[in-house]
Amino acid sequence: MNLPDGVDPAALATVLAIFFGGGIVKGGLGFGLPLATMSMLPLVIPVDMALAINVIVQPATNLGQLIAAENPAATMRRFAPVCLTMAVGVAIGTAFVTGLDPESLTLLLGVFVTAFCLISLRGVSLPIPPRRERPAGLAVGLLAGAIGALTTASGPILVIYLLGLGVDRREFRAAIGFLFIVSGAMIVGGFWSVGFLDWSRAGLALLCMVPTFLGMAIGNRLARRLPPEGFRTAVLIGLSCLGANFLMRGLGVL
Repeated sequence: MNLPDGVDPAALATVLAIFFGGGIVKGGLGFGLPLATMSMLPLVIPVDMALAINVIVQPATNLGQLIAAENPAATMRRFAPVCLTMAVGVAIGTAFVTGLDPESLTLLLGVFVTAFCLISLRGVSLPIPPRRERPAGLAVGLLAGAIGALTTASGPILVIYLLGLGVDRREFRAAIGFLFIVSGAMIVGGFWSVGFLDWSRAGLALLCMVPTFLGMAIGNRLARRLPPEGFRTAVLIGLSCLGANFLMRGLGVL
């Protein structure tokens, strides 16, 4: 396999280790893979390459969640409207991501990661009544699509929406899996059209799936053994530190 330019054996080993760690987070929490990996990958490889790899790995990790759902067709029908505006958001985000310099992308990533972690640590929730599900979903799809194209981390927006709807754990896993798969496929197409993705980066992404799935298996076991709230808090604190690091780098402090 031809590695992308600038990825030597040491960098490759580090990238694979990062996806292993991201897999543990994903397995333990059910989401958070791109947040974890995008908080570390730009320390090793260019931001645009990190985005390209994530956008292929992320949806692949959610296929199992959707397949295991009791009624995946019902889940897809319920959340199809979110996907419609998500397509618009992805187009908007893709148009902007190609015009941003690496420092701006780093700053944006730092703002997003830090904000999500602080909101999550404070336990903020936004309940959505049934009559507001459709309009809220349309707005969420647009925002998640744009954020996903800019950072590949649309998960926080979608998680807040699903928690606001009060869906049970089983439907939550099915819905988040479906929305991640759809958004990932859209962003892959967008990234390929603007040159962020090519065959060498796609090959590296496929290689990264191996440690990711291994990490997910370990994360699933940890989630059954450790207090879930303690594990979640530790992950969020760690991500907050990394987010702050990106803020300072984007601002030129580091």
